[in-house]
Amino acid sequence: MTLILFIPAFILTFASAFAEPRMVGETLDVSAVRSIVISGEASEIKLTASDAGPYRAQTSARRSGWFSSWYSSWFFNGCRDRSAMRIDGTVLKIEVMQTAWTDLSDCTPEISANIAPDVTVRIDQQALKADLTGDFAHVAIASKAADISLDGHAAGIDILGAAVRAHLRYDTIRQDETVSITAQSLQTDLTFGNGVPVDYSVIAKASYVDSLEPSVPGARPRVSIKGDFVHARIR
Repeated sequence: MTLILFIPAFILTFASAFAEPRMVGETLDVSAVRSIVISGEASEIKLTASDAGPYRAQTSARRSGWFSSWYSSWFFNGCRDRSAMRIDGTVLKIEVMQTAWTDLSDCTPEISANIAPDVTVRIDQQALKADLTGDFAHVAIASKAADISLDGHAAGIDILGAAVRAHLRYDTIRQDETVSITAQSLQTDLTFGNGVPVDYSVIAKASYVDSLEPSVPGARPRVSIKGDFVHARIR
């Protein structure tokens, strides 16, 4: 019975390989972009905000999983990039589409961009892994499951999710920083630097807060954390 069910799926997958040749991810010039909006299904995101160009954005897809090497050896379409990307004025909009149901192993959509500093980023996806490096104006992320890292600076960060892991490391403090994280389950590591006064509050059903210094009301950075189960480290 297993073999009988497998054969039609195998034929459909084989046919799709010839019907849908592999598409190379599109590349856009994002020199004039001032904000990025990413939506849709799960993806891995890598954004770099720096003074050095060229400023480009690209989508792609990467095969992963224990079927990946066998699948890529037999089928021409490999792992098709199904993301849609366009520029509307000064806004870069990216929608991540779900991969084909005939895929025999995980196909991970990827987004990468090198952008100018002080860009606003908004991400609303089912799940994501985001790696942000450089100087951002504001970052807003909403996701059911998120793994987020920031290495640089953002004047404002808003994170909303069910299960969240966030590692935020600021390389400079301008006393305009606000961080707001709301999640049912949260593990976060916030690094602002030695001797930096931080106004922080944690409201949770169960929490463990690791901080060497007490909260300083009215100070910036200002950190607000809300959740059911929270493990927070503040330095």
